Amino acid sequence: MSDREKLLELLDEFKNSIVKMVDERDSLQGESEELRTSKREAEEKAWVAEEKVTELTAKIEKADLAKEKSAKKLAATKEELEGLGARADEAESSKKEAVDAIRAERDDLRKEMNDINEQLGRVSELYREASDEKDALQEKVDVSDLLAVYITLIETVFYGKPHARILYTLHDVKTAIPRKNLQSSTGIQPATVLKAVHDLANADLVKYDEETQEVELAKDILRRS
Repeated sequence: MSDREKLLELLDEFKNSIVKMVDERDSLQGESEELRTSKREAEEKAWVAEEKVTELTAKIEKADLAKEKSAKKLAATKEELEGLGARADEAESSKKEAVDAIRAERDDLRKEMNDINEQLGRVSELYREASDEKDALQEKVDVSDLLAVYITLIETVFYGKPHARILYTLHDVKTAIPRKNLQSSTGIQPATVLKAVHDLANADLVKYDEETQEVELAKDILRRS
């Protein structure tokens, strides 16, 4: 092979090398562009994902705050309900105690009324016996004697009763006195004193001022000097 032919062969090889290098360069540029595009797309996706994560984080924090607020509200409501339940139980207990006290007082008053009726029955029986004895003996019975018997029975039998004790107290003082003073001076329970005062007022034996709560004798039945 001549030198010229060798030179041409070398030139062809060099040309082929250059063409190959150009092709590789173009290929590398294309791959580089694809990599840049992929990187840009990946970065965009990362930004979108980051925004979504931020948004979800904010929503989670908001949900946690709402949950905590609801939990506190629920605890407060539960505590309030427990308080209301306790007050309801207390009110029910107080109501039962009040009802029991009223029933006990009613039973006491009923027993007291039965005792009074029994004693009045005995007085009436005594009066009938005295009248029968008067007719049988044809003797005149002194009315003052019968009155003395009635007064003695009332003083000895009924003195411990609230109505009689209140009347005796009012006859002694001869002036209007507060209801609470009647309670302290007679030793009678407040509710019993109030009922007795209303009974005496309805019978026009005393006057009772609801505003001042003062009781005054309206009718002097003992006529003491």
